[in-house]
Amino acid sequence: MLRTLVLGTALAAGLVAPAFAQDAAKVVGTYTYKGTDTDGSAYSESGKVVVKSVPSGAVEITWDDGAYLGVGQVTGNVLAIASVADGKNSIMLLTINPDGSLSGPWWRRADKGGKGTEVWTKK
Repeated sequence: MLRTLVLGTALAAGLVAPAFAQDAAKVVGTYTYKGTDTDGSAYSESGKVVVKSVPSGAVEITWDDGAYLGVGQVTGNVLAIASVADGKNSIMLLTINPDGSLSGPWWRRADKGGKGTEVWTKK
């Protein structure tokens, strides 16, 4: 029984990882971004974000040459990202748009404002 469970889990992992990797390929690349902070104020300038795939099928996100780092997973047409910004945990839910751009809200733990927004445009 244990052997069947272990083999079944290994088989499922082997089938799922390539699917995640295929989904991740949709968002891999370099983008410029603009947006608003959680208090609603617009970013003072646009920035650069790089998305790379990693062996697990997840993606690694780097903003502004390493100023911020995150990890993400593509599910359907949404890129969900967890990161740390200004020492606080942050999450983003970006929609993958037909033109290749990504857009959506983000939240940072303990911020007094509501949600921020970002729009990423592929270079």
